[in-house]
Amino acid sequence: MRYTILLGAALFLLSACGVSNKNVLAMEQSYKTEIGTLNEQLRNSRDEITRMQLQIAERKGENTALLATQDKYLKRLDELEEELDKAQNQALTKQSSLGDALKAKNDQILSLENQIAAIRGALKQELETLQQIAKEFQDSLAKFPVAQYSVEVRNGKIVLALTESLLFKSGVSNRIEPNGQAALKAIGTLLNANPVLLIQVLGHTDNQAASRKNLDSWDFTSLRAATVVRSLIDTHDLGANRVISGGRGEFDPITSNETSEGQSRNRRVELSLFFPPEDLQRKITQLAERK
Repeated sequence: MRYTILLGAALFLLSACGVSNKNVLAMEQSYKTEIGTLNEQLRNSRDEITRMQLQIAERKGENTALLATQDKYLKRLDELEEELDKAQNQALTKQSSLGDALKAKNDQILSLENQIAAIRGALKQELETLQQIAKEFQDSLAKFPVAQYSVEVRNGKIVLALTESLLFKSGVSNRIEPNGQAALKAIGTLLNANPVLLIQVLGHTDNQAASRKNLDSWDFTSLRAATVVRSLIDTHDLGANRVISGGRGEFDPITSNETSEGQSRNRRVELSLFFPPEDLQRKITQLAERK
């Protein structure tokens, strides 16, 4: 509107100055066109301003949302850092606890290894001692026929096997022959020289009832074992508290009873010599204390 008024004033002045109507009309048309263009530009500018204002408002809203999101993530980041610190502290505590537990386990393992070493050492010492004593028994019985006795170290014991032919007449259970007495004297001497040893005496026989004059095999072998024990105690001064005896009948043969030779070997008395359990425990304790 303002541009139209200005245009009218300009045309009036031009007319008053003697400018022809034709020229005035041409100028009017030109001005109208220019004014239209300016009005269009003005409208466009206003629209652009309005659009930009809307964008600014939208951006402000976006910024607010972004700031809210940023605050949310910063808060979550703080929470995660706190959780991380807590987890690290827990890990350090657990690591320390595991370290203490591991040390305790290592100490326990070391203690067990020392105990095992002590047990092995004590068993080795005992075996060496038994082997030495067994050799002494072997030497003391060397004057008797080899077929009538045997000496071996077996399962932590010295086992002396004396056949019937060395100790008794066939079928006799209560009287030892002179050669048997001589053998028991040699054995008793060594037993008295090693007073720590305990003695188990067991009688054995074959499966032939005729060889024991039809006596029950349990009774027959028990009587023979008791006769040997009585000889060791009464004749060779062996302490009675060191000896136990019994009979195994025909039920623990060392070979087949199918031959007369096998039957003869099965008719025997075995003396098992061993250290008392507390003696082994004492050695284990001594060795463990040295570690």
